[in-house]
Formats: sequence, structure tokens, C-alpha cells
Amino acid sequence: MVLLAALPGNGFGWGREGHRLVARIAALHLNGKAQAEAAKLLAGESLESIAAWADEVRPQRKETTTWHYINIPIKAERGDWRQYCPASGCVLRSVQEMAAKLKNPALPAGERTEALKFLVHFAGDMHQPLHVSDNGDRGGNDVPIIFQNRPSNLHSVWDTPIVLQAEAQPGFEARVTKKAGYWERKKLQKGSVGDWAWDSVRISRSVTYGLLPAGRPAKVEQAYVKSSVAPVEAQIRRAGLRLALLLNQSLGR
Repeated sequence: MVLLAALPGNGFGWGREGHRLVARIAALHLNGKAQAEAAKLLAGESLESIAAWADEVRPQRKETTTWHYINIPIKAERGDWRQYCPASGCVLRSVQEMAAKLKNPALPAGERTEALKFLVHFAGDMHQPLHVSDNGDRGGNDVPIIFQNRPSNLHSVWDTPIVLQAEAQPGFEARVTKKAGYWERKKLQKGSVGDWAWDSVRISRSVTYGLLPAGRPAKVEQAYVKSSVAPVEAQIRRAGLRLALLLNQSLGR
């Protein structure tokens, strides 16, 4: 398994590596018009190269901080997510707003380019379980853990180290980035942004929090990591295919 020299900071859903994979999956599933429009807006960059941009600009764009997450209680009943979205915004509202901007050809190209960069990133964020769910602990940021003999917190570990552990599994990248067939796309792309968010809450309840060892700080062993690999792989693939749907709807018609 991958040995990590250091753990990342808080709040960067899936980290650079996870967002790169989400963007690569999406790029493989764009229709011709969406590909051309995205290339025009990005002017030489790719979906992969801008996938982490929204995190990079956060220090200068303080107003975007709450756009990366929504704190839905893990014990909440499936329903309207809007009650958990503050006036300052949340990731689900941001996904909808950026998709709408991208779809509007009357907006200046620069504004649509920015919307595209945000959308690529936020589609990934909303599939990181701890960017959608909360157990009264700021999405796991306040849950101290020991991971690979280093102190960290639950949120940080799910942002990048868990992804790197999953990526180290044989065949991971090939499985995640393979071209999807009709029935897989139909299955994973159905539903609304809200439906997709509740899928993340379910995983957080059953795996992220549900399998976490008792005690604080919780000592995360390989058994927990092993149980998390399949959900991580599934969420990254879902994020990529759903991002492709949003981009095809916004740019490919």
C-alpha cells in the first residue's frame, strides 16, 4: 500500500488526484459538441488540468468557501436538501448555478469559463461523502484519528489518502476510467443532483462513519481502508459520468 509522507489540509474534496480522475472520466464521455465547446472555453487547457482550480482560488475567493460542501446530517431522512443549504451557498446549489451559467451563451466567455472550472470541481466534491454529510463535526473535520501512525482528522483522510490507497489496488485506474456502456450510463446518470447527494450521505452513514473504530482519536487500520476502497472507486466513477451528463446538457445541445 502507498506510504504517505504527509497528510493534506482540510476541506479539499478528493484532493487533486481524485478530481483529476473525475475530470478524465467526464472527458471520455462528452459528445462532440460538448468537447468542442469545452475546448474553446478552456483555450488550451483540459478538464483534467483545471480540475483543482476551485481549490486553488479559495484563498483569494473567500465567498466560494461554502460552495464546496453541504452539511446534511447523516441521520436525516431523504428529502429536500435545500433546508441544509445556507444563504452563502452550498455545493448542490453551486452545481446547479454553474451548469445554468455554462448553458447560457449570452454570458461573457470569461464568466462561462469560470463556471466550467467550478462545475468540474464541484461535481467531484459532491461525491466525496464528507463534503455532503455531517455528524455534528463539520463533516469529519472535528473527528481526530490516527492514520499510518500520524495524527489527522476523518475529513482529511477521505480527501486524499483514502483515494491513494484505492488507486494502489491492481486495475483501479483502468476500471474507473473505462468507457461506460449505455446501461451503465443510464443507471448512474439518472436522478437529480439531490438524488446524487443522498447517495453520498448513505455511504457516509454506512461506511465513512459507520465503520470508523470507536475511541478518539480513532485508530484507522487497514480493515477500514479496505472497506472504503470499493465505495471510493464507485463514487469517483459516478462523479465522472454525472459530470459528463451535466456538461453534455450544458454545452452539447
